[in-house]
Amino acid sequence: MSRHTSWRIGGPADYLVCPVDIEEIARVVRYSHLHGIPLLVCGNGSNLLVLDGGIRGLVMKIGSPFHYIRCEEGNRIRAGSGTPMPDLARAAVRKGLAGLEFAGGIPGTLGGALIMNAGAYGGNIGSLVQSVTVVDFQGRVLELARKEIEFGYRCSSLSSAGVVAEALLQLEKGDPARSEALLEHYLQERRRKHPQLPSCGSVFRNLPDQPAGRLIEAAGGKGLRVGGAQVSEQHANFIVNTGGATAKDVLALIRKVQQLVKKKFNIELHPEVKIVGVEN
Repeated sequence: MSRHTSWRIGGPADYLVCPVDIEEIARVVRYSHLHGIPLLVCGNGSNLLVLDGGIRGLVMKIGSPFHYIRCEEGNRIRAGSGTPMPDLARAAVRKGLAGLEFAGGIPGTLGGALIMNAGAYGGNIGSLVQSVTVVDFQGRVLELARKEIEFGYRCSSLSSAGVVAEALLQLEKGDPARSEALLEHYLQERRRKHPQLPSCGSVFRNLPDQPAGRLIEAAGGKGLRVGGAQVSEQHANFIVNTGGATAKDVLALIRKVQQLVKKKFNIELHPEVKIVGVEN
């Protein structure tokens, strides 16, 4: 799975399927349900740590067939769950639509962003949702209205609803020049703050009153290292793969950082990254 995660870490899966359309998603879901095969869905593998023993069961990778963006009447955009968030933000700006500028610096695809209600700079994807099309765990294709979905801080009820296939987003008519400038500002901020080495994005959940990265830095965690995994010198809420890092390295480093912050501030940091698979 190291080729399918942004951390470039992880053991092998028993099976890997890349569906080409929603009907194939439904067939795979029904098959896995019928035969009792565990199913994990992933996009580009950001916000995901696959353990070194790999994944027992089937991994469904939502890829390029679900990378599409269509403009609809009423300042709405329909996009596939495999669409990278930066592509979605740029497409909206090009169409003169406002509201998605914050997404320009978010790693990952729309499907994962919806499941975790990804956000940045005061915006979040859940606030724009009009409907989401999912394949439930019985293989039925359902369109969920906004009122049927619960969004919280870095979470949503979509995590238990099934496989996200596409979403309809409600935007606003905007000022193209202003939106372009705002998007470029966010992209520059990302380039300035975020490391270029392989990472999963933010490792820990922010606290309501302060960012996790600030606590880690103040506790002296920047540069802390276990094996090939290192707390980024650029942004303390990122753990980077400096080369040859294992999931075991990352887990040990996560625990070290938690202990450091607990000792300094008596605050428990909770991982935002999803940890899956089995250890060696």
